[in-house]
Amino acid sequence: MKMGENWHVHAPWAQLVCCTEIPEDKLVKFMAISNETLDEAKTAEDKDNYHGGIIPQPWTIMNDKFEKYGVTDYIMEMVEKYMQTILWNGNVQSNLNTTIPGGPHTHWHARIAGAWVASQKENDYIPVHAHDKVASFDNLTESCKISGILYLKVPEQIERNTNDIAIRGGKDGQIVFTGMGGADSFSTTTALNIIPEAGRLYLFPSSLNHQVYPFKGEGERRGISFNIDVISKEQ
Repeated sequence: MKMGENWHVHAPWAQLVCCTEIPEDKLVKFMAISNETLDEAKTAEDKDNYHGGIIPQPWTIMNDKFEKYGVTDYIMEMVEKYMQTILWNGNVQSNLNTTIPGGPHTHWHARIAGAWVASQKENDYIPVHAHDKVASFDNLTESCKISGILYLKVPEQIERNTNDIAIRGGKDGQIVFTGMGGADSFSTTTALNIIPEAGRLYLFPSSLNHQVYPFKGEGERRGISFNIDVISKEQ
């Protein structure tokens, strides 16, 4: 469903997956970041990060690259918009106020906890995983709370009608989010299949399981993924 200009929310379950189209000037910069990161990986003496199998390993992006290309503010703006979207549900705000010590919580702050480039070729896939890690709010152990995936390149053979977002079985080249829905098979579902499209950014909870299906044929599916840590002023 569309909530505001250039902001779409998928809600097949309680956890929200939000999508936005990246402005062209920012997209060019993200592509430059990915090119630079991959070039550095190919020339580095330590090539442990360079994948040679069908489960590609990530190439780490240092935060200073986002600063260098001037896209940090854009990422933070989208993260703030995602936070406001989930906080529109008053029950979420109430739950955070009681679950996290020090509430009520205001003025949420975010930082990039990690980022990487994923470059996939034919038959490459990524198995089911999530990006969060165990955290204790009592001792403020770091925890990733929001994750993002932005697509830079998509093979032509898996590009389809952007309205054809299927909530059903896996399809060639798609990313699949697996949520906690499905108790009501009529109005909810456990899976959200999304056809990757260059220039789209998806934001979702770091705890949300997801996987990437392989594709057949030539081309490259390239994207930048990142994790965001969020903390309130009171914390």
